[in-house]
Amino acid sequence: MFAAPASPHWQGWRILAVPAVALLMAAPALWNGYPLIYFDSEDYVTISFAWEPIVYRILTYGAFVSVAKPFGTLWAVVAAQALIVAWVLHEAVWAWIARYRPQVYVALGAMLAVFTGLPWVVSQVMADVFAGVAILGIAVLAFGDSLPRWRRLAVLVPLTAIAISVHMSHVAVAAGLMLVLGAIWLATRLSLRMPRPRLGLAALAVALGTLLVPSVHWLATGRAYFSESGQVLQLALFVQDGLAKKYLDEVCPQGAAFKMCEHKDELPFTADEFLWGESPFDELGGWKAMHDEASAIVRGAIATFPLDVAGAMLDNTLVQLELIASGEDLVPMTWHFVKTQLKYYPDDFRAFRFARQQRHRGISFDVINRVQVPVARAAEIAALGLIVFAWRRRDRISGGLLVAVVIALLGNAFVCGALSNPHDRYQSRVVWLALFASTVAAIRLDQRFTRRRGELISPARGG
Repeated sequence: MFAAPASPHWQGWRILAVPAVALLMAAPALWNGYPLIYFDSEDYVTISFAWEPIVYRILTYGAFVSVAKPFGTLWAVVAAQALIVAWVLHEAVWAWIARYRPQVYVALGAMLAVFTGLPWVVSQVMADVFAGVAILGIAVLAFGDSLPRWRRLAVLVPLTAIAISVHMSHVAVAAGLMLVLGAIWLATRLSLRMPRPRLGLAALAVALGTLLVPSVHWLATGRAYFSESGQVLQLALFVQDGLAKKYLDEVCPQGAAFKMCEHKDELPFTADEFLWGESPFDELGGWKAMHDEASAIVRGAIATFPLDVAGAMLDNTLVQLELIASGEDLVPMTWHFVKTQLKYYPDDFRAFRFARQQRHRGISFDVINRVQVPVARAAEIAALGLIVFAWRRRDRISGGLLVAVVIALLGNAFVCGALSNPHDRYQSRVVWLALFASTVAAIRLDQRFTRRRGELISPARGG
């Protein structure tokens, strides 16, 4: 695809465009008066200083949060996240829109800022922001032919790898997306209409991001591992779905040596209550002591009740697809984060304490979600329709982008819903991709755009 040479005027606009979009992405934090704090933020800030593992966290996002230490403020985390998101969006627009102009890029950024929850994710001290960045980065590497190869290799591959590495769910979604892209690549031999992904750099980014997790753990602890909490999280979901009790009711009367047998009739109704509330979990020894038993119960339940497990996984995936609202658990943190704030960033305490989030009623997302949730639903439906349109128009690049996003949204719902526990924040962190991909594809598939592109393509490249 041809991209017209940029005049000095356009170059100047491009220099201003990226920080302008970054400001849009950080707007909720600026309006709040301080970066948004989630319950997990405390652990990541602590990891960035103590550099000691927490059994239910991986260290990589804690390492990223270390960017704030030289500046003495958590504003540095939001600034870094906003610039990374703004740059990856810039590269995506460059890659897919031939008549690229900075105004188009800024307009897309403003659209995402108003109609999606992306800025609210960017503004949090949480790894969630990188879930969408990882998916978009892979899509650009696979289908963004217009982006110069050196920029894909030198900038986009490292950023995508970092985005993948900061959470194990990102690793799982990225690996699954690469498997699907590999299958699509094989299918292109059967139909020329199939989008043909370039797998080399995308696979490199996924490999680097995946290997970063055990590498960082090895540097910190001398042990190379991915996660020490996966089986316990799966057990908690089985408790919520009733599968754990059903399995224990089956095997405990037969003499199974599980500590949970004594508590099988006391199990709570939700995974969060089991892990964090008043439940037998702490009495049973907590995360480390329950690791092996959790693994055995999960394996046993799958082997004994495979259809029930499959049904629960499908139900949880569908539930996760429905949960896309912004602002889950962004409640006042006046009791939760205070000690961490005072210990590590005391100069920021006044800004933290008087931020809008810490006010009595906190931040209301009712109006925001009344707008953004229907827009997201419409964008998801539009993405499916545009895949058909792209197929008919033989636009393999638009089709590839849309397929990658749709598959990733389904994959994220499966990983977070079926393998973890459905929550709004898991899907809201990536659903903005549907609106972005649909808008870019609509621009590309527009007849006037197609004709204009044909006029700009040089004779040497073909008409």
